[in-house]
This record gives sequence, structure tokens and C-alpha cells, in this order.
Amino acid sequence: MNKVIVKINSKQKNDKQNTIKMKALANAYTKNGILYVIYKEKDLNEEKETSTMLKIQENSLTLTRTGGVQQQQVFVEGKESVSDYITPYGNLKMKVKTHRLEIITGMKSTIKIDYALYINNSWQSDNELMIRLEPAN
Repeated sequence: MNKVIVKINSKQKNDKQNTIKMKALANAYTKNGILYVIYKEKDLNEEKETSTMLKIQENSLTLTRTGGVQQQQVFVEGKESVSDYITPYGNLKMKVKTHRLEIITGMKSTIKIDYALYINNSWQSDNELMIRLEPAN
């Protein structure tokens, strides 16, 4: 198990543009050629903790959240993925349509994803997600 720094930069574009940046210390390990990165994040009210796992394969990224919210999103270029987003306030049906997925692994890894987000079959936003992984010193 290695310690890594996860840096996330997420841009949402609809009638306006929102940017969310996050940084976390994570555990990372490789099993059967698949890179797993696990970190914890708090909700906006700092009340509930959510564990996030990134499962990084050659041509896909699976993001799984458990705890304060439950969700699984699968990003594969040119594909759609539908999942339930379960929160204490109710459940939503989420769909992501991945337009571009670029995964560069190494000592420092970079994942770039361009996707459209739909909630309950209604388009919400076009998104750019950049995830950087660096060794923690």
C-alpha cells in the first residue's frame, strides 16, 4: 500500500461554469494490473464522511463512493453508464456519457475525462474532470 496525493479539478458547464478543486491523502495499490486509489472526503456540511475508491484500468475508470452518499460511476470513452446516487435526502438516477477518457499512469498519473451528466434523464451539465496522483513524500 502506497500513500499518494490525489488532486481533483472538476469543471461543470451549463448556463454557468462551476469549478471544484479537492486534494486528499490516499492509499494506492495495484492488483492484477488494476490501480486502486482509496481516500475519504467530507460532505459540504462536514458532517458525513464518504470513502471514495478509484479503480483505474487501461481504458476505464470506475468511481465508487460509500458512506455519506452511495454511488458508482463508470467512465469508458464512447459509452454511457447509469447508476443510482443515494443520499440521505433521496435517490437520483445518474447517467454519464463519456466523450473522452485519457489515462496516463506512471510515477505521476493523470486522468482526464470529458463527459455529459444527466440526472433523472435530464441533461445537467458538460463536465471536465482532471485527476492527478502524486507520491506522498
